[in-house]
Amino acid sequence: MEGTPSGAAPSSALAAVLKHSSALPPESAQVQGYDFNRGVDYHALLEAYGTTGFQATNFGRAVQQVNAMIEKKLEPLAVDEDHHEDLTQSRRPLTGCTIFLGYTSNLISSGIRETIRYLVQHNMVGPR
Repeated sequence: MEGTPSGAAPSSALAAVLKHSSALPPESAQVQGYDFNRGVDYHALLEAYGTTGFQATNFGRAVQQVNAMIEKKLEPLAVDEDHHEDLTQSRRPLTGCTIFLGYTSNLISSGIRETIRYLVQHNMVGPR
């Protein structure tokens, strides 16, 4: 490389990479993965994604959102005195949250189809 001693990195690269660290706020979550030596607890495993790392953190946030939707869906609705049954057009009980499920056709030909079937069969997603 011209202008740099043999084997030395360009100063622009050094300036971009060698930065001083700054302290994290005290409320920052500590990065820590799931300890599989404790056995497999799926709920704890999914919760651990929130502190496992960059992509796992985003997955962990999605898990939290899905859990919040499920909790809302399980809340009973106030029954209207004029109706003895509170059902949707597909004869499913109305719930506190309608969860829409979208997917591409390639998921149906993958192992995900069993998951989609389970979600629909157990009323975890809303009717069409």
